[in-house]
Amino acid sequence: MMQTKRKLALTTAIFATAFSVGAAQAADWIDAVSVQNNGIDVVPIEVKSNGHSYTSIKTNKHRFSFSLYAKAKSGKRIVAAALGTSNATNYFEADGSGHWTKRFNGRDVANGTLRTWQTNRQFDVPVSKINWVGQNPVERCNALLASKRAQGSSRFSILNKVQSTSAKAYFKLNAVAARKNKAKNHSWTISSSTDQSHSMQYTVSVKCLPSSTVGNKIMN
Repeated sequence: MMQTKRKLALTTAIFATAFSVGAAQAADWIDAVSVQNNGIDVVPIEVKSNGHSYTSIKTNKHRFSFSLYAKAKSGKRIVAAALGTSNATNYFEADGSGHWTKRFNGRDVANGTLRTWQTNRQFDVPVSKINWVGQNPVERCNALLASKRAQGSSRFSILNKVQSTSAKAYFKLNAVAARKNKAKNHSWTISSSTDQSHSMQYTVSVKCLPSSTVGNKIMN
C-alpha cells in the first residue's frame, strides 16, 4: 500500500513538472503583443432620433486605424495574427456570426521571417459587428440627453441640434509564434506554435443627429 502511494505521488509530481515546464516554454515564445489606435478618430458614427429619444445607428460601416505589433523571442518568428471585435478572437478559432475578424498570414507577416512584426492598417468594420465597451452609441446619446435634461435643458432644444459624445469599441489582437525552422518551412501548426493576445478600447466619436420630426413632437 505504501509503495502504491509513493508511485502515485511520484507520477503526480512528474506530470506537474512536465506541465509547468511546457507552459513556461510556450509563454516564452512571444515577448510582446500590442494593438493601438493609429491617429485620432475624427469621422463620427451617426445616431438617429425619432423626436423623443435616440433610436438607432445610421452609420453602416466605420473606418478604424490600427498600429499592430508583435515580437517573438530569440529563435522564434511571428507566423500569423488575428484582429477582431470579440474577446474570444483567436487565429485558430472560427469567427462568430456577430463578430468581425481579420486574419494575417503568409505575406501579411513576411511569410514568417520576422521576429518583430509591425504594421499600420485601416479597416472598414460593419457597425453591427462591433463589440461596445459599456454603452453603445445609441445609449451614449440617450445618456447625454438625460444629462442635459437634468441640467434644465428642454427636450426640444437638445433634439433640435446636433449633439456630440463618444463610445468605446473593443478590439483584440492575437499573435502566433513558431520556431524559426518551422516558420521558414511553413510547417507550423497549432500544436507547434504558441499565441498571445492584447486588447484595447478604441474611442469613437459619436454624432447624435437632430430629428426631422422634432418640430411635430410635444417637447417637455
